[in-house]
Amino acid sequence: MITFILVFFVITSCTSSEQLINSDWYEVETEHFRIVTNDNPKRIQKLAVDLEKFRVFARNYIHFSPDQQKLTIYALSDRMSFEGMSGVENAGRTIGRFQNTSHGSFALLNLKGNKYLPDNPARQTLFHEYTHFLTHSHSQQNYPYWFSEGVAEVFSTVAFDKNNNFRVGDIPVDRAISLSRSKVLPLGALLEAVPGAINARDTEALYASGWMLSHWLIFDAERLEGLNKYLSAYNNGADPVAALPAALGMTFEELESLYQKLRKTDFQYYKGLFSSKEVSESINVQALENHKAIAEIAHFMAITGQEAETLKEFIAYAEQKAVSSSALLSALAIAEAKQENYSSAREILDEIAEKNRDETSYLEAAAMVFLYEALAAGKMDDVQKFKKIRDAYVTLVNTKGDVPAYWHELAITMQVLGYPRSQYVKILEQAYLRAPRDINIAWWYAHELYLSRDTEMFIRVTQPLLMQITSLESRKHLSSMMVELQPAGRPQVEQGAAKNGLGQLLSEYRFLSENKALAIAMDYRGAYVVGYIENSASQSEANEVALQACEAQREQHQVKDRCELYLEEEVIVGAAETSQVL
Repeated sequence: MITFILVFFVITSCTSSEQLINSDWYEVETEHFRIVTNDNPKRIQKLAVDLEKFRVFARNYIHFSPDQQKLTIYALSDRMSFEGMSGVENAGRTIGRFQNTSHGSFALLNLKGNKYLPDNPARQTLFHEYTHFLTHSHSQQNYPYWFSEGVAEVFSTVAFDKNNNFRVGDIPVDRAISLSRSKVLPLGALLEAVPGAINARDTEALYASGWMLSHWLIFDAERLEGLNKYLSAYNNGADPVAALPAALGMTFEELESLYQKLRKTDFQYYKGLFSSKEVSESINVQALENHKAIAEIAHFMAITGQEAETLKEFIAYAEQKAVSSSALLSALAIAEAKQENYSSAREILDEIAEKNRDETSYLEAAAMVFLYEALAAGKMDDVQKFKKIRDAYVTLVNTKGDVPAYWHELAITMQVLGYPRSQYVKILEQAYLRAPRDINIAWWYAHELYLSRDTEMFIRVTQPLLMQITSLESRKHLSSMMVELQPAGRPQVEQGAAKNGLGQLLSEYRFLSENKALAIAMDYRGAYVVGYIENSASQSEANEVALQACEAQREQHQVKDRCELYLEEEVIVGAAETSQVL
């Protein structure tokens, strides 16, 4: 008799929550970078050292100004971990991403990379985005879209060997694939492209074409000189298509012919001796307590917009593993508030024990929930409530002053409470200095600088914004202010001055006749309304009518700040002692 023994193999799959919570977590910290990982920390140390080297390389060889803020990087051991922190959709498209938030700048890396690519470009993704961070944070120049992406791709493959040699110029593997498939933009389309104006396929081609053209220009002394002339001309408002061949001393047709003949494979790379004397050698590796690592992951998921349902699953499994905490509930309250589920957020906060309500995690969540619920409901006349919110943010700023969001939300609260502009703008400036690439902070700060007529700082803040913002309408609006603010002879940053926007409106105001006034309301979102009048019987009447016109629009468009008189004739109100004029 033959007996058949049936063996059943039970295949179980690990969820992203289980993978993250069951991992051992480590922190690898240098002077300028903090890397949190569930991978082998020894493997991560080389990445940390290379980042410190790249920071010095950027300053010495490509003259980028290193940012002083410490960058936090989550280096994740596999796709499942990456998916848990980044979201399913992001994990399917990328193996790494850079996240600018009001809590600082973060990078996520899937260390296993992409199984369909012959190399692991996670490190390249990090270097690409970090190049953007360096070029956009403090640059006074506005780079064309193709060059901004192209130069980031060129320096994404910088490598250092054990003998302190650097290597630069290798083609990123995904760009090599694009070029081998002839995904190249026509030269004219490449030179005139702006963010948000081309489709996904053409964007992929722009990255590859931008890399190819940037590589050709950068690594030749004569062409590099022409490139610098082109960038200068571009920043002076020259036509983006005609300016490059002119700077290189050739016709468009001649440049186009050379462009079409550029090799699509086997690009040259370059080596040089890298001086490591300026590289910080301080490196600290330590294990993270599991409950602290889990709380940090949950907080990151919340502030970057992960769905509350995803966090609920994460927290439910954490409770099974006995690593739940008030910090996890606080993160969930933030996630609910970001989805405007304010009643649910308040219920979650009520679950947190009184003894834990002096913790930073609770104070942050409670202040944010109550502030944004009041703003969303338009209930901005409860002075006592807003004073309590203000006091909570003062405590947070005094406790953890390195968190930009606390300064930002304190500035919002001060604006609602009617503090003078000069006071809340000082607080807003502190938020910007800690998170120069957070769009919401920079957008508001740029508008306040514009109203203050601070040309130099306005340009410094607006330049990177023009590269980050994809909305054409928003870009035109910023450009209108840039053009209006700059005196004659100063460079104009974008070809084709905007025909609308606040800058255009103030330009038109100049041509109005006498007895004129302009009132404006501008809130923390950069949303604004303007009321103005000319040919009034008197200046006092002009002031009153301008305020009335502004107020009528403010209610209609739900701008959340009060209307104030900004201009009497062309003198800025409150700046008469310095004769500051439009």
